[in-house]
Amino acid sequence: MSRPTLKRLAELSGLSESTVSRVLRGRQATSPAAREAVANVLRSLGVEPPAAPAGSGPRPELIAVVSNALVGPDVDPYETVALALNRRIFSLGHIALRSTAGLPAAGAVDLLTPLLERGAAGVIVLGGAHAGREAVRFASAGLPVVRISNARHAGLPQFVLDASSGIATAVRHLVHMGHRRIGFAVAKNSAADERISAFRREIAQTLHVQATRAEAPVALAGSGLLAGAQAAEELLERGCTAAISSTPALTMGFLEATERARLRMPEDFSLLTVGDIPDADVLDPPMSQVTYDWTSLAESAVAELLRIAGEKAAGRDPGEPAKFAVVPDLVLRASVRPVQRR
Repeated sequence: MSRPTLKRLAELSGLSESTVSRVLRGRQATSPAAREAVANVLRSLGVEPPAAPAGSGPRPELIAVVSNALVGPDVDPYETVALALNRRIFSLGHIALRSTAGLPAAGAVDLLTPLLERGAAGVIVLGGAHAGREAVRFASAGLPVVRISNARHAGLPQFVLDASSGIATAVRHLVHMGHRRIGFAVAKNSAADERISAFRREIAQTLHVQATRAEAPVALAGSGLLAGAQAAEELLERGCTAAISSTPALTMGFLEATERARLRMPEDFSLLTVGDIPDADVLDPPMSQVTYDWTSLAESAVAELLRIAGEKAAGRDPGEPAKFAVVPDLVLRASVRPVQRR
């Protein structure tokens, strides 16, 4: 008789493929009922169930961290949190697997099958787009999933990076520094409209203006460093003395555009970035940020994933998907100073 497949065992036992895989691999995060169900199915197929490992103690779990593949010469906006997640997973004695979604067709890899075969405890998905679609597919296959992203998504547990409050903080700080002509550079994605609304709303409330397109200039940009530089040039041409950048690529674009325009930062132009930018403290100038406590976020996300995985393994309902809002803090460095006349 041929060896039964994972899919067949899952159908006969009434369990998910991921749970069956964990049972077969001797994972500790499985309930006695699940182990017994798999053993009964194996015996009915004439296969002797594997013996439980004796005295081995808890085995490390595989936790995948999935983000979007970069397009061209771009900067990953989730790189810092991905590294924090890796460190947290390793510190707990588990195994972290970094992977990307949305690779070109020639190099595309099906992420789901190997995760099921290796009995992954769950997946933490960063961002939307291709990674977001993979998150839905993982969950449909029975894998515990937690998302971290800027925009709200229904149906799955999620940590929402509250960029709107960060943008409001950035606007207030720049106004406090005397800037009245403030631009906003934002990437074209699912969170763009919400971010633009937050920017214009705070400009209106803080400067007591109409916050029209003229009073609150916005530059929409595609992916990549070149698009960031073009967005920066657009805001510079519109007479901005300061700007707020919403992605690492846009921030790097401002550094390039101000240098081409022979403007000194922050003497001639101030820049505040909302969210992450790798090595912000060693850029020239060191970049002021409204950013998140990535270490605490990673600890919370991993804890929530393991909680859900434990509930599922024990045959209990993990409950309604939770939504956690993550509020950023202002970190001042050298890229912002009081407005200078030029």
